[in-house]
Formats: sequence, structure tokens, C-alpha cells
Amino acid sequence: MPGFDGTGPAGMGPMTGRGMGYCIVPLNTPEEEKNFLKNMSRILKIELRQLENSIEELEKVESEIKV
Repeated sequence: MPGFDGTGPAGMGPMTGRGMGYCIVPLNTPEEEKNFLKNMSRILKIELRQLENSIEELEKVESEIKV
């Protein structure tokens, strides 16, 4: 997001880009960037666990259907 103003890469609004930047989170210091990245890491780990649980559940259903 070129202007860090929430308008997206082409001025079409948030969530219209590729998800490659910080959107409206201007990071002024290395400490702020580090904290932002740590928080994003925690969120992604939670999302990964949820995806893995969903996959396990689907695999259980598949195995029950085959029996």
C-alpha cells in the first residue's frame, strides 16, 4: 500500500491487493516491525493448527466411508 492510507495498492480499498504488505500499519522502528511480525506469526500458527485439524477430520470421514 503505497500511502499506508487503507486504500489498497490501486486506491480501490483494503483487501484488494496480493496481501504482500503491511496495509495500514506503518512501521516506524525495527522494534515495531519485530512485534508486528511476532503477532502475525502467532496468528498464522493458530490458523495452521485449525487447517490441520480440519484435514484430520476430513480424513476420518473418508476412512469411515471406505469401511
